[in-house]
Amino acid sequence: MEKRIILVCAIVVVAVLAVYFSFFYTKNCQDDICFESSMAKCSKASYIDDKADAVWQYRIIEKEKGDCIIKVKLIQLKQGTTNMGSLEGKDMDCYVPRGIVITPQSELERCHGNLKEEMQKIMINKLFSYISGNVGTISEELKKVI
Repeated sequence: MEKRIILVCAIVVVAVLAVYFSFFYTKNCQDDICFESSMAKCSKASYIDDKADAVWQYRIIEKEKGDCIIKVKLIQLKQGTTNMGSLEGKDMDCYVPRGIVITPQSELERCHGNLKEEMQKIMINKLFSYISGNVGTISEELKKVI
């Protein structure tokens, strides 16, 4: 009887550990190599990338069809204009093809979320400012083409 209880307890412990490591465990990477290895396999991992211009947080969430979903969050912006401060704390989900190792936000068209929307809004405002500040020059260049 005592052996059965020990056996049942051992089976329960093994089952709990298997469920935890299969569904809940996320590896914390300390460098690019670790994170890129996890990205290539699309296995759950998180990584904080402290670059010269910004601090990014990446979390590999799950596999979906042929993609690896990676949550990208801008933790801190170190360089840039004051209007870019609105990007801090925002995140987006990027769908990277499985087996591909790239910077997730490098293909913005494959991302969705508040961070992407705010980045696009800033780009559109910069483009509008450039065009409205250079209307005369643009008009003269268009006349040359026609």
